[in-house]
Amino acid sequence: MTLQFTQYHDSHQNTTMQIRHFAAVALLALPARAAFAQSVPAAPRNVVPTLGFSVGTLAIDPGTASTANVGERSYGLQFDGGIVVHKHLLFSADIGGQFLDDHAEFTQSTTGGNKKSSASVTYFSASTGFRTGIPVAFPVGFALNLGGSATMTRRSIDNCTDCHVDKMKIPGGGFVEPMLLVRVKTFMLRASDRVYMGNGMQNVISAGMQIDLQKR
Repeated sequence: MTLQFTQYHDSHQNTTMQIRHFAAVALLALPARAAFAQSVPAAPRNVVPTLGFSVGTLAIDPGTASTANVGERSYGLQFDGGIVVHKHLLFSADIGGQFLDDHAEFTQSTTGGNKKSSASVTYFSASTGFRTGIPVAFPVGFALNLGGSATMTRRSIDNCTDCHVDKMKIPGGGFVEPMLLVRVKTFMLRASDRVYMGNGMQNVISAGMQIDLQKR
């Protein structure tokens, strides 16, 4: 009986020591595993969202500008967003507004007094294109976009619901847009010339910034 108890006691002690040994190994392995996970870089994302904005100047076809009674040159803003697929393929959409030099403004009496009209063109665009790589050693890249724009042009009084509105026609149409990109830390500066193929908007020269929403 004493022999059996001694054998059982020894076996229990061996099992306990084995459990402690395995626990110690597991505890030592956890920090090593965490350090290994941190040392392995994350796999690059194949689809990266991108956001940007630009200030630009629009050139309007002289005949179209004369018909609409506006100047041939205007200035405005553009906001855009899209995705970059596999670092090079671009798919984007943007909205831009240009404040026109109005040659036929009118004045109307409102609840806030007499107010003058202003003319503007708003364009909505979609495009696709290709972007080169932007190396760290020489952080300059190029892009080429192809797309089209739809426009909404009007002469009206701001913040007036019942005032007179003149609808004008300054079409957009298809365009080609070469672009220069310069990386500065976590964002890119850009300059582009969007050239239209129709007889309304001729081209939009713009400069701005863009950021890829890539986790780092």
